[in-house]
Amino acid sequence: MRADLLVFSLVLLIILASIGCTENALSRKEEIVTSLPSPAIIEQKSLIPHETKPLDINLTFETWSRGYWSNLSYYQSYFRVITNYSAWNAFLDEQGYPGRLEGELYPGYAKNFITRKIEHDDFDRHFIIAAMMGHRSKQEPEIEIKTISRLDSVVNVSVHMYESSIGNLVESAPYHIVIIKRELLPKGNSTFNFMDTEGKELGKVDIRD
Repeated sequence: MRADLLVFSLVLLIILASIGCTENALSRKEEIVTSLPSPAIIEQKSLIPHETKPLDINLTFETWSRGYWSNLSYYQSYFRVITNYSAWNAFLDEQGYPGRLEGELYPGYAKNFITRKIEHDDFDRHFIIAAMMGHRSKQEPEIEIKTISRLDSVVNVSVHMYESSIGNLVESAPYHIVIIKRELLPKGNSTFNFMDTEGKELGKVDIRD
């Protein structure tokens, strides 16, 4: 009788010990699981920042002047990005202004069209891009800035060149100058890429600030 009681007691102790070990294991397992980051945190850490979406600024520039008579001493196309008044005056001197840049293409062929004068304060709110064809002879193309877009510190300027609409000229130097809101000028150093409408690179201007 005592032997049976002893055996029963030993079996009961073994069962109780087994239950205790299982509860401890479950407790440790639960503690380990709850120490892991939540799915939301995991997802957040795995996110990769996307590049800035290209900014279309076509609706924020206007023509200052467009015509056939810029500096005739340049025989290749060239481009300028003008961000301050002193650089603007230097550019005008380079072109022989006011004898040139008279804007006979814009608007239309109005003989009394006079480009508005750019003042020092204008550069607080705007900057200027100029696309110049250089010296051409006979029936050469016109030049027009078509689209401008910005991606971070890079500005892409699409330039269209096509045959002259006024027939054969002895000589010409087509150009297009536009005014753009200064808030769209990249902060710090930037690069302006000029390309034709088919994506061929025409020139590049680096701005160091």
